Amino acid sequence: MKKILVTTDLSHSSKVAVRFAIQLASQIGYELTFLYVNTSFIIDPFSAVTFVGLPEPDNKKQEQALIKFVHTLYRQTNKQPDKTTYIAENKLDVSEAILNCAKRIKADYICMSTRGGGLVNKLLGSHTTRILHDSPIPLLVVPRHYRIKKLSTILYPSDLEKIETELPLIKKFASSFDASIAVYHYDYFTEEEEVNKKLNKIEHKFNSDKVSFHFKKLNPEVSLLRHLQIDIMTIKPSIITMFAKENRNWLEQLFQPLKTSEKGFNTRTPMLVFKK
Repeated sequence: MKKILVTTDLSHSSKVAVRFAIQLASQIGYELTFLYVNTSFIIDPFSAVTFVGLPEPDNKKQEQALIKFVHTLYRQTNKQPDKTTYIAENKLDVSEAILNCAKRIKADYICMSTRGGGLVNKLLGSHTTRILHDSPIPLLVVPRHYRIKKLSTILYPSDLEKIETELPLIKKFASSFDASIAVYHYDYFTEEEEVNKKLNKIEHKFNSDKVSFHFKKLNPEVSLLRHLQIDIMTIKPSIITMFAKENRNWLEQLFQPLKTSEKGFNTRTPMLVFKK
């Protein structure tokens, strides 16, 4: 059975990741492991201050708080917990604790929430950013504006260069809840005949009842990322899949505002990010 490690710090902003994981598991029967890493009792080992009689952190209390937090969200979503595990740990390095736990339980995916607008550290949170960089396990990133709904469509923006290895990974994920996949490819079509032959060949090879291709002509005055942002808002997919390189500039730019006068691009769409 597939496993998802769902991280939470018991805050309001982390609720979206829990809600998304609950919805996903309700459709495909994945096992959910909820992880809370508590740092409130961690003392700086280099501090000159001496603490006498400080109580040891109570993992049982932390675990009970985690269970109460998650079960409240289950009730709010009108769903019942099934195949769930709860882990509370006291660690200084949250990112390391998450990665170690994912390895220990053999998680297939890690699910985390974002934090809001701005640069990527502020957007994703420093822990999500580091895990995106370091984890070999695919990461489900849930934005703060996510609203729970049935998952049915996946948007896969692709340069088509590695579609033979990337598409099977997405199809494997999509097949578990019978989702359709829309492959979006953007090009300037400067050599239109040659490009069309290439695209038609790829479409003929990979097209199916559940996989559709959409070839979009780029406007030279509008960036690729802006084209993608507009299409995301138009088609409203359930999930966006991406294959990210180690640098995070692309993800950072994706969430920048469409126009400088706007406050930001507030997507409600979760992302499944594979490491390229």
